[in-house]
Amino acid sequence: MSSSAPPPVRFELDKRSFGLVQFPRQKGRVRIQLEPLQTALKSCLGVTFEERRERLFGPKVQSFTFMGERVKIRILENGNAAIDLGSIDDEVRETLLEQLRQSYDFEAL
Repeated sequence: MSSSAPPPVRFELDKRSFGLVQFPRQKGRVRIQLEPLQTALKSCLGVTFEERRERLFGPKVQSFTFMGERVKIRILENGNAAIDLGSIDDEVRETLLEQLRQSYDFEAL
């Protein structure tokens, strides 16, 4: 009896915006489910998530800290999720991207 592993989370680097990594929603869905994405990031990067409001009455935003840098997960208007790595340290960005590429939990498009 072998347990089936969840399918890898797909990601793609946005060519129009430096450092933007998008996680497309599943086919037939209006919005991405955050639980599989969070589980994959936890196992790949060893991070824990926090949920905070951006402003006093703003939306709650999921974020995690990787190598001392805060990374926020945003839900885009089209239903995909994205993390913006353009404003963090170059070494941290490259390390995070390399870990995503090498992980079995993720699949690059």
